[in-house]
Amino acid sequence: MKFVRFLEPNSLERLNLCAKIKAAGCRHCKCPSAVVVHGHLWGYAASGDERTTRGLRLLCSNRYSNPGCGRTFPVYWDTVIPHCSLRTFKLLDLVRTVAAGRSTHGAWLVAARDISISTAYRWVARWRNLAAHIRTRLCLLVPPPGKSDGQPDLFTLHHLAAAFPKAFCAIAAFQNGLQTAITG
Repeated sequence: MKFVRFLEPNSLERLNLCAKIKAAGCRHCKCPSAVVVHGHLWGYAASGDERTTRGLRLLCSNRYSNPGCGRTFPVYWDTVIPHCSLRTFKLLDLVRTVAAGRSTHGAWLVAARDISISTAYRWVARWRNLAAHIRTRLCLLVPPPGKSDGQPDLFTLHHLAAAFPKAFCAIAAFQNGLQTAITG
C-alpha cells in the first residue's frame, strides 16, 4: 500500500489501517508482523512555511528478535504527490483551467496563484508528458470515453472522471485506487 486517504491521528480507521499494513508485511522482505509505525512524513504545506504531515513512515523492525529487514517505507496521503509540495487538487484545478482553453499563464492567474509561475509551467508540461502513462493506467479500470476534439488534456480529464465519477479529486482517487503516483 502506497497511498491512503488522510486519517485522523487517533481514529479507529487509522488503527485499522496500521493493523492492515502490519498484516500485509514489509514491502521489501514481505515479513509479516515486523512492521511498526515509525512516525509521520513531514513536509511543507501547499502554500506558506507551515509543516504538515504527508503520510506515515513505517519500519520493518529487526530489533528485539523481530525477523524484519530494518528498512523503512512510506505510505502517503492520497492528496500528496510524492517529493512535491503541489497537492493533487491544485494540480487538477490547474490542468482543468488549461484544458478549458486558457494559456498556462492564464491558468496560473485563475487557478494556482499561490504557486510560482515556473511551477505552473513545469507541471503543465509534466502533465502533458504523463498523459499517455495516466491513460494507460486508466484503461485498466474503464474503457476510454469517445474523443471529441484533439486536446489530450481534456481527453485525459474525461477519462479520469469516467474512472472515478464520485471522487472529490480524481487525481487523489487515481493514486489511491491504482496505488501509483500520478508522476509515474
